[in-house]
Amino acid sequence: MNDVMDFIQEETITVDQVLKGLLEFDEVLGAVIVTVEGLVMGSIGLVETDIDLVSLLGASLAGVAERSTRRLGAGTALGLTIDTHDGMITVRNGGDFAIMVFTTACDHRTLNEALVEPMEQIAQILNPD
Repeated sequence: MNDVMDFIQEETITVDQVLKGLLEFDEVLGAVIVTVEGLVMGSIGLVETDIDLVSLLGASLAGVAERSTRRLGAGTALGLTIDTHDGMITVRNGGDFAIMVFTTACDHRTLNEALVEPMEQIAQILNPD
């Protein structure tokens, strides 16, 4: 039985592992994964007191982007990027969840490509086959 459990644990990825993987990119300063209701699934690199505000902001922005693009006939919103003086905030829409990534200034298209696998991993965690 222990061999089976060891195999399952080796093959299973967690939200924390996905978040730690994001920090491997030099540009990434922090991230938070939230449900569409704004409930935090996990975070990394953020001050604990800011996580609740960030999670509600992320869920709200993903929802607004989704509703706006659909209403305009542009299809499903993949995400949005907010440029700041000190970096960027990127919100990616995962349907049942959203991920907010805080980065230094970088190419948003490259960042979005780098987020494809983590988004798939989180989707798999929420909806295993």
